[in-house]
Amino acid sequence: MILIAQKTLPRHFKLEGQKNFLSLLPQLWQELEGIPHSLKNGENWLQSEEIIRYPSSNYSFDKLKLYLLSEHITRHSKKYIINLSLEITSNTKLLAQINLSLLSEDSWNEIIQKNQ
Repeated sequence: MILIAQKTLPRHFKLEGQKNFLSLLPQLWQELEGIPHSLKNGENWLQSEEIIRYPSSNYSFDKLKLYLLSEHITRHSKKYIINLSLEITSNTKLLAQINLSLLSEDSWNEIIQKNQ
């Protein structure tokens, strides 16, 4: 598991009360800085998402962390299957974890190694 990017918010961002907030969770990683724009948009296609919510009295968060879990190349099309995990926390308490599987034109492992 490789930490790709993280963001600490200046104030808590409240999830509950926002219309369809669960559908927003898998998109939060797009707001993280330090990820090349090409990896965020246009060259990745969402294959699956899994949202794991943990009990909390109020869903307001102050930190996002995005991890690269794994990557492997497809057999026929020479594209990459990327598995990511986005952690949403409040005061170090894990509120939700979103597991994403993407189909990518680019190797995230190569790009991340160049940027570190």
